[in-house]
Amino acid sequence: MMTHIVWDEHTITLWRAAIEATSDGIMITDAESRIVLINRRFEVMWRLAPGWAESVTTHDRIQRFARLVSDPGHFLSRVDELYARPELETSDRLALRDGRIFERYSAGLRIGGHVAGRIWIFRDITSRERAESELRIMKSVVEALNQIVEPDRQLQEGLRALAIELGARAAWIWGIAGTHFARLLAHYGARELDIDLTPRMPDDQCECLHRLLEDDFPAAAFPITCSRLTHLSTQEEAGRHISIPIRSRDRPLAMLNLVLPVVQPFSVVELRMFAAIANQFSVAIERTRLFEAEREERSAAEALRHAAAALSATLDVDQVLDQVLIQVVRLIPCDAASILMVEGVRARVVRTHGYDRFGVQIGEAVRRVSFDIARTPTLRRLADTGQPWFINDTVGNPAWLSLDQTPAVRAWIGAPIIVHGQVVAFMSLDSVTPYMYRAEHMRRLATLADDASLALQNARLYARVSDALDRERRLGEVTRAISSQLDIDIILDNVVRLSTELVGADAGSLALLDADGRDLVQAHAYGLPDALMARKQGIEPAWRVVETRESLILHNIAIAGSEHGVEATDRNGALLGVPIVVGATLLGVLVVYHLHGRRRFSERDCAVLETVGRQAGVAITNAQLFAETRRLATTDYLTGLFNRRHFNAIAPREIERARRYQRPIALLTFDVDHFKAINDTYGHAAGDAVLIHIATRLRARLRDADLLARYGGEEFVALLPETNLAGAECVAERVRVEMEAQPVIVAGKPVMITMSIGVAAFDSPAETDQLETLLQYADRALYGAKSTGRNKVVLARR
Repeated sequence: MMTHIVWDEHTITLWRAAIEATSDGIMITDAESRIVLINRRFEVMWRLAPGWAESVTTHDRIQRFARLVSDPGHFLSRVDELYARPELETSDRLALRDGRIFERYSAGLRIGGHVAGRIWIFRDITSRERAESELRIMKSVVEALNQIVEPDRQLQEGLRALAIELGARAAWIWGIAGTHFARLLAHYGARELDIDLTPRMPDDQCECLHRLLEDDFPAAAFPITCSRLTHLSTQEEAGRHISIPIRSRDRPLAMLNLVLPVVQPFSVVELRMFAAIANQFSVAIERTRLFEAEREERSAAEALRHAAAALSATLDVDQVLDQVLIQVVRLIPCDAASILMVEGVRARVVRTHGYDRFGVQIGEAVRRVSFDIARTPTLRRLADTGQPWFINDTVGNPAWLSLDQTPAVRAWIGAPIIVHGQVVAFMSLDSVTPYMYRAEHMRRLATLADDASLALQNARLYARVSDALDRERRLGEVTRAISSQLDIDIILDNVVRLSTELVGADAGSLALLDADGRDLVQAHAYGLPDALMARKQGIEPAWRVVETRESLILHNIAIAGSEHGVEATDRNGALLGVPIVVGATLLGVLVVYHLHGRRRFSERDCAVLETVGRQAGVAITNAQLFAETRRLATTDYLTGLFNRRHFNAIAPREIERARRYQRPIALLTFDVDHFKAINDTYGHAAGDAVLIHIATRLRARLRDADLLARYGGEEFVALLPETNLAGAECVAERVRVEMEAQPVIVAGKPVMITMSIGVAAFDSPAETDQLETLLQYADRALYGAKSTGRNKVVLARR
């Protein structure tokens, strides 16, 4: 039990004298939790006005203290516990909202052997705690920076250690690159944050980067007010964004950014700590850059050796271009790259890499672009100097020709490829990161350009030597390919495709004359652009070949204008047209195109295609004769339907298919009623007209999948797959009714036509069910129809 003691004036005076002499904040309370004494130090520590204790109630005093600490709930419960146990002696720490840290000691106050109240002693240990924390932070950062062997991991580990020790929500280090750009070197907890310090426009700079580069940054931590980072602030999570400059030999090197869960100003000790940390990171960054430079040079030297070997390993021009692009991308950092071949005064994109990442349409557009070299500053400089060149930042640079296809490009580097003193190609690399390229990249690109030049020179010499042999071989292949076919469509496809490839053209077209020789029909095209397809499949520009029957070569013909809103080129191309003849007969015309300027057809190309035209004429004539012979062998000369022999040859396949899949199949037999009387009355010409009319009506009523044939003089048969007996009966009845309702006009007079129809079907054909069986059933039903009055449909019952 706590003993109640009267606190007289003398006792209070003695206690007051004692507690005012100490540097700690002291408060004495009685058994009822009332404040008896506090010293001036206590009031200063808790920031209380003199006489404060007399102006509020005991409850309000405790609540006032609770509002100042970081965890008021725990504070109040602890006070209640101590007053409930007067004999309890305790020592703990209090964290205040303003960042200070107090050490609290409390014990029962004994007077005359009795517990008469409690004494509370508070000591401000903020400086000590911060000093210890700063030493711990420095130790952790230095250890992290020095314990990692790989320099490229040191920054990441050092930043991680710093962020963990400070309790930072996010941290990152930006390395300075150029005048208006910073590159992310390391980050912690910021991967998902949209942090971009790159200026989107010349007047749109990051404030903290600008101040660092202008040497207008404080020596240590500076609160960030940059609009680029305002999205890191949230109402739910208070904090402070600070930026710490990292310098090396009085030049800006990098910038350390932190998002800390504190809002109070930084102390002098903290500022010194940040400056010391910046120095440690400065050493690590310099070490990392030296290591990366050495490693990059070793890697580049090895890559150049591999590139030279790869380029010299092929004598094919296309493979050389492919290898040049592959090696460029391996050697030089880039987001996209292209190879441009020089064609006269223009440079055309022939190889690309990476542009599809900006969108499939952009990638397609880039692959169609060509440039006027004289009007393109970057290419003109490469061609004039014969040396590589790069642009640090394309924004606002007058030498940069901006295209709609590549709006995100911020840095560029290129080099010419020179053969025998002439620029034959350009290497072009794009990056979305400003200040990406340096002098060492130009040196590598120059070395690669020399290797590419030698490889292209060797490949072109080899191509010239092998071209003649290859052309002769391919001409033989063309001749064999078109003479080994009897299908005219396959022949025409082969002729136009192989002819285009034979002379190295880009596209081709072929068409035959109609029977009157006035128009072109049955056109076949290969690689023809839409602009030419609209002009009678590309034959119209060479119509003079039809008129003169002589070959024609035209240069500088207009092919197309702009594409997708981008001025591609004039696209002036070349045309070679030759007649397709057999003997003295002109069958058609073959035309091939170069779609790009400065490419020409030679007289040798013309002679080769004339040979192809003559060979094609013979092959086409043979195919036409074969097709006509085959048609006569399989069709009825009068009605154009299948004849009986062809029907008997193909119908069993349909019955076998129905048997395999257990599907129904039906057969209809048609016989014209009183057909002999029509012949006798009106003549055989009238009979033929009736048969043609019947064939036309049957073809219109039946499906494409049904097999229809003239089986005898006035008898027709139709095989109906996927049709049961009931379905076949419906078809037969509709045909009968239509025939009866539509007379045939003979000699100006209507002649009524009726038909007797027999119907038979296999619902699920068995192994013994054959075409002959189905014909027997249908004939039996037809006989029943004719013997019971004609003009009716009779079903065969199995």
